[in-house]
Order: sequence, then C-alpha cells, then structure tokens
Amino acid sequence: MSTIHDVAEKAGVSIKTVSRVLNDASSVAEKTRVKIEKAMQALDFAPSAAARMLRGRPTDLVAVIAEQLTTAPDSTDIIKGIQSVCEELGKMLLIGETGGHVENANRLVLDMRERRVEAIMFATPFHANVTLESVTGATPTVLANCFEPTARFPQIVPDDEVGGYTAAQLVLKAGHTKIAFLQLIPHMVATDLRFRGFLRAMQEHGVRPRAEWLLHGAAQIPDAEFSHLQDSIDRLFASGDRPTAILCGNDKMAMRTIFILQRRGLRVPDDVSVVGFDDFRLISEALDPGLTTVALPYRDIGAMAARLAIAGDAMVGTVKVPCVAVERGTVSRPAKGRRK
Repeated sequence: MSTIHDVAEKAGVSIKTVSRVLNDASSVAEKTRVKIEKAMQALDFAPSAAARMLRGRPTDLVAVIAEQLTTAPDSTDIIKGIQSVCEELGKMLLIGETGGHVENANRLVLDMRERRVEAIMFATPFHANVTLESVTGATPTVLANCFEPTARFPQIVPDDEVGGYTAAQLVLKAGHTKIAFLQLIPHMVATDLRFRGFLRAMQEHGVRPRAEWLLHGAAQIPDAEFSHLQDSIDRLFASGDRPTAILCGNDKMAMRTIFILQRRGLRVPDDVSVVGFDDFRLISEALDPGLTTVALPYRDIGAMAARLAIAGDAMVGTVKVPCVAVERGTVSRPAKGRRK
C-alpha cells in the first residue's frame, strides 16, 4: 500500500506539503495541489482512518455490534434504518456479528475502538434484556431493540405492551368477544409485554379472557419453532364453543395458522379473523387476503439509535417506539352462523 512518503516523492514535494493537502490547507498553491492529487490517484493512495484521527479529524466510521441481526430476515430493517442515517450524515457503517457470544462482543468492541469509530450501537434481533460487559469508554454508545435494566446508555425499544393492546383492539372493535391468543415463546420480553397489553384491552372492553384460549404457538426448539402450533389450534377448536378471532405472536405464526384453519375448512376472515405481529412484508403483503398485523418499528428504532449515537447525545434512558396497526384483509365482524 502506498504511503505519504511515496506520494511526496512522486509529486516532487515535501511530506509536509502532502500533509497540508490532506488537511485541506488553503495555503497550498492550486498547481501543487493538483500535482499531489494526481500522484495520489496514480499510486492508489488512501489515507487511513487512524491517520485522519491523528490529524484531529473524525474518521466518519460508525459501528454496529449485532447478535445475529443480519441473518434474521424479519429484523434487518434495524440495519436499514441505521444505514439510512449514516448515508445522510456521510458516515460509513461497520457491522460486527457476535453470534450471541460475549467473548466475540468484547473482541469486536476492542477492534472498533482501535479503528476510532465515532459511535457504537448494540442491536439484537428480538426485544431483549442484555448485560453489556464490553467497555466502550468515551465512545458514544446506544442500544437498539435491547435494554439494560440500569439504563446506562440511551436505549431504543419497541413499545410491545402498546402493540399487544393494539392487536387486541383490532378484533375487539370489530365486535369479537371470543378471542384466542397464540403467544410467542414463554418469558420472552415481547411475550410478557404484549400479553399485558392484551389483558388491558380486554378489560377496557369488559371481555373476560378464556384461560383455555391463551396458549403459546411457538416453542424454543431449534429449527422447529412452530412444531406445537397444530396441537394448539386443535385445542382451540376441540369443542363447539370456539374462538372467532385469533391473535398470533408474529406474522410467521399467523401465516401457518391461516393454512391450518383452511385445512379445517374454515375461511379467513369469514369464519375466523386472524391478526399477526411484525408486518414482515414478505408474508403480510403476499397472503391473500393481506394479513392484518401490528408493525414492529424496526427501521425507526435503527434510525433513532443512529442519530443519538452519531450526535453523541447525553440523553440516558429508554425510548419506546410505537407499534402501529396495519389493517388489510384478515379481520371482519364475527359471523353469526359459524360453520362447525
């Protein structure tokens, strides 16, 4: 790789003159500046980020340290949100994947700090409670889609409780009172918060939840997340008294639920209304009719985290980003003469 010495030799000037050009000094004659820039191009010379830092200039590098975020297709909008802000502000985004391993996170933080990144963001594919063991020092740090209970840094998370409330409102306002809730994996942050919001909406409408209709449609089984979904739906429809609406923990579960209901000879939404969660558009917009769902604000979370991190804002605490309803075609009023 060419060095500043090589550039000076080819341009026939001193190293100090090349350095002044790199620092945008106005005292360098235009003819000399052009000669140095042509030498840089001929030698394919690019000043390193570390060298820029030594000259007191920002590196324009921003880092994301993620836990399997880029391989989770339904949460990559977090990265898109961060990238959009980086492009707007002229920053280059570096991404490191931890694979969920603390030692990888520590190594990546050290590596990013050696590169003199201007900000570090930690991001997870699911709303998660995390403990950061890595030392980021004076580098501005922001958490995206995750939080520490101590809230040492700004942390941007989805308002999952309001999301659960919103999902329930979609079917309650349509007139449903026989409502089942197929939840995500037990004890996940999102699972508990959405259930709390669901219960609040039911209480406001004077509808008592049926314990036998509050099931988990997902399980923490590698490559078999929905292995128990068929059994859960069979339990919902085991008797003549059965739900007219089903809320699902995510869009993938909702899609599978619709297929299972169709195999039972039930129509969505004529016989059963179905609501998803995420607004994962590869699913929600591809289904016919389109899936009514609650959108996770991943892109907004990423963009907000990036702005806070790059600005180096001193704000400390938690920002909850709203989860909003996206109404399409899988919710209607309950049918009066439902088919058995």
